[in-house]
Amino acid sequence: MELPESLSPAAFELRNGMTVILCDRPHLHRIFMMLNVSSGCRDENLSGTAHMLEHLIFRGTDAYPSLRALSEAFETRGADFNAFTAREVTSFEIVTPPESLTDVLQLLGAAILHPRLTGIAAEREIVREEILADYDASGELINEEDMLVEAFYGLAGRPIAGNPDDIDKITKEEVLRYYADNYCAERMTLVAVGPIPNKDAFLSDAERAFQDLRHTTHPRTMHPLDEPYASALKNLDLPHTCPPPRLVYKRNDGATQSEISMGYLCDGVRSDEFYTLSMLARVLDDGMASRLSRRLVEELALVYDAEATLSVTDESTLLQIRVSCRHRRVPRLISAVYDLLAEIAQKGIGQDEFDRIRRRVIWEHRALLDGGSSLCSWISSMIAQGMTIEPAQFCNRLVQVEPRDVQQITQKLLASRPHIVTIVGELGEKTLESVRTLIESIH
Repeated sequence: MELPESLSPAAFELRNGMTVILCDRPHLHRIFMMLNVSSGCRDENLSGTAHMLEHLIFRGTDAYPSLRALSEAFETRGADFNAFTAREVTSFEIVTPPESLTDVLQLLGAAILHPRLTGIAAEREIVREEILADYDASGELINEEDMLVEAFYGLAGRPIAGNPDDIDKITKEEVLRYYADNYCAERMTLVAVGPIPNKDAFLSDAERAFQDLRHTTHPRTMHPLDEPYASALKNLDLPHTCPPPRLVYKRNDGATQSEISMGYLCDGVRSDEFYTLSMLARVLDDGMASRLSRRLVEELALVYDAEATLSVTDESTLLQIRVSCRHRRVPRLISAVYDLLAEIAQKGIGQDEFDRIRRRVIWEHRALLDGGSSLCSWISSMIAQGMTIEPAQFCNRLVQVEPRDVQQITQKLLASRPHIVTIVGELGEKTLESVRTLIESIH
């Protein structure tokens, strides 16, 4: 099968040092943009500050001094303005008709460079509502996915939106400090995908919109990974340096099901291991015909759904398997996942199965070229991870992975990759002890 066609996105640097990536897609009728700030919750001193700043950006500029006024300014021009915060990046998403591009870039520049940052008391309540489902009545975290990341990464893995205690401590002064340290030319990249026939005109508009963008003398100091996991990443193929498997359990009385996340900490995106892990994740979860669904849903009828995903930081990749089931089924379910991984490690992957996955990889990356939003998001995420921004190149790296590579990485998962299981549910003492014994016995 042919790989996706080459896009050849063009990279530019504005006079202030800000990076701009342009990808001309003339068949589209809107321009999709993403402004990425290389800073997230991993850079903050007080949990939730990065996310709070993202919220406050929307509360207006001097010319448009409220959330409503700024939103109307974008929407009157046919544009949508949104954002999200991640661990190592904050992204602002803009979609605009081509004829409104000049005005919308000016609005974006004003929103990012000259925010009023008012309404912090109101935003505290909004954020509190946003995280309500992730904490119990005593303020303890009950989101098993966040618990898994925090167990591996410590301060670097705190929940992105913050926690109930720290939200009350975030002052405007704290937000301003974070803003001054991180919202600067060196840490901003603007990606645009759509009908951009005149690149010079776009760059000229961007120069005017971001001409007031500052530089910073504050070095980026992301919270490091916790020990012993930081040391384990430096010696991944030495089993004796791998911390023992660990269970993190939070009782949640009244829960109808137990939520389970099983994670393996692996090498980062700049290693060959990342591409092999990506293919393993697809072997496990690339549709209803994939291994997890076949084993847990079709054969054992233990769950309704199961997923395997990868999440990345600057120095690591976390392979995560997430499932939900009745409390009493938790030991059987975890055992079934371990058996499935052991089967791949021992027997490998059949060529027909792997070829099907390869074809789906190629089709998926071809489909990226059909739209604007998904392509813009993909390019932005690749930039944030320091990887290629050409889908054809990335796709080619994936399909070059061989079945034996996936078998070998699965063997390494079970032998020398740090492993944690987090469970939120209502397990009886015997069930919990069975789970603990099962997890501790797998290495």
